[in-house]
Amino acid sequence: MAFMRMIQFQAWKGDPMPGDSREVDRLKRIRDKQLRARDPLTKQRKLDHTIATKQRRARTTFSFGKMWQEIPHKWRGLFIGGLIGVGGLLIVPEVIPESWGMCLGLAALPFGALLGFVIGRCEDAKQDVSDLIP
Repeated sequence: MAFMRMIQFQAWKGDPMPGDSREVDRLKRIRDKQLRARDPLTKQRKLDHTIATKQRRARTTFSFGKMWQEIPHKWRGLFIGGLIGVGGLLIVPEVIPESWGMCLGLAALPFGALLGFVIGRCEDAKQDVSDLIP
């Protein structure tokens, strides 16, 4: 009698392996996902990839030209405009005598830097728009 109850309980509990192939596939996917989540080699592979990328980057030679190209246009424009302003600061007082020359020379530095910054900002905006257009 106890044996019959045990059989009935097993039948009521359900089959341990479902017969539906979709359900079996779903259970396999869940099991694989859980195993991948606990896989310690995943973190190790990611760390190895990061180290290899950093080593590859470190092996490349340093180039001022490449560094200059990576700087945004607005900062490059600010630097170039500042250099032009310094040139104006040195040349204008020699050309125009008296205190007007010194005043114009002093105004040339921030004006050149600001103008270079604005032109660089326009170049960055133009590049951003061209990146958006497919």
